[in-house]
Amino acid sequence: MSGPDPAELDAALYDPDPVVRDAARSRLAREVPAADVPALVALLDAPQRMTRRRVARILSEIDPARVAPALRAALRDGDAAPRTRAGAARVLGVLADGEEPALGDGLADPVVRVRRASAQPAAPLDALRAALADDAPEVLARVAEALEARGEIPSPEVLRPALGRAPQAAALGRLLARAAPADAALIAAARAGDATALAHLADPVTLAALLDDHPVEAAWGLARLGAAPPADHRDPRVRAAAARALPPGDPDLARLVLDPDPGVAWLARRAQTGAFASAVIARRLAPHARSDAASARPPYGLRPGDSVPAVERAPAALALCHTRFDVNLGVAVRSAEAAGLREVVLMGRADLFRSPARGTDLLLPIDHVPDPAALVVWARSRGYQIVAVQQTPDSAPYHRADYPPRPLFVLGAEDEGVPPALRAAADLAVEIPLFGAIDSLNVAAAATTVMFQWAVTRSDTP
Repeated sequence: MSGPDPAELDAALYDPDPVVRDAARSRLAREVPAADVPALVALLDAPQRMTRRRVARILSEIDPARVAPALRAALRDGDAAPRTRAGAARVLGVLADGEEPALGDGLADPVVRVRRASAQPAAPLDALRAALADDAPEVLARVAEALEARGEIPSPEVLRPALGRAPQAAALGRLLARAAPADAALIAAARAGDATALAHLADPVTLAALLDDHPVEAAWGLARLGAAPPADHRDPRVRAAAARALPPGDPDLARLVLDPDPGVAWLARRAQTGAFASAVIARRLAPHARSDAASARPPYGLRPGDSVPAVERAPAALALCHTRFDVNLGVAVRSAEAAGLREVVLMGRADLFRSPARGTDLLLPIDHVPDPAALVVWARSRGYQIVAVQQTPDSAPYHRADYPPRPLFVLGAEDEGVPPALRAAADLAVEIPLFGAIDSLNVAAAATTVMFQWAVTRSDTP
């Protein structure tokens, strides 16, 4: 069997530097020919779990047209190792765009681990329904989760015996609650204090009867059904459920807005405005305008060749100085793109761990400068004003700062912060107020916080 270049594969799997591994993995995913894919698939049976996990990552980033045939063949090959078949099923589930017939074959595999791995939302519905007859609790639990994700609700007659074989499978309990809201099995489980049954039972008579023994769970169960629990209950958590469930004009709300518990009063005020009306909640469940974006599909992120709409970029950039924990670089680049910034510059180490960027490095120019002096020249030559994100006695709170028209947000390494030369050259220093015991935030988190605050408050925000 042929295979990818051994040195490249070794770098992608075992190099101690995550940046080197990331770059090698990306090259393999882009360049490996279909004829070499079976050799990668065979590594899903490698002895080391780390190797199997990293191989699966490489396979999930290859164009499905090149990789899916080999994965299907492996899953359907009864002579292949169970780990290979299971790994192939998991990757097929990630790559699937619609139903994947091979996962239906995997659900009929004699090995439990293969059936469990094949129980994914991408499996054919008929195969998932049939798999509810499986004897293995771990398979039943995954099948129920897959059916939930598909919005499929089997009949109570099918679900009851499955729940009997896998009583700890919460998804089966949820499906049974949706199929038969007042099912005797759910009522019995709720009365026994089962958390899943109490959370999902939809029988108002039983829930009302459980107010004494399980007041909070029963009250919120009633609220979920639109039936308000007692508004004068001694427990504020029950009164909160009442406030959430009462219609805007109910006289009890006028009293609950004066409740001594601030959470109850807040919910009551919201309820008076109609914030919990069914039409309002329905809007929360509707697809967002970005739901069809290329990056919203598994494996989530952008790939070369994806169609991406043109974006009007803000006159701003991000600089990261000596950031040594490489995941921070990729996450910060992703946040810079999401905040609409124009470009990124790395000072010091030029390598970028691209995986956490989720393809956003394909959209933003990423430059490199060697030291603080070069970064200052870079900023001035492009017309940026330097904003150091750093705790100093001169720093303004980030949410109250008077930002310049073209900011370059500069963040330093977590141990050293922004280099002194850049602090001195900065046109503005801002900091994030902290309210806990720890003295600082993760670099990517701090960059994200400041960039989005600036993006949503700038005067020319679209």
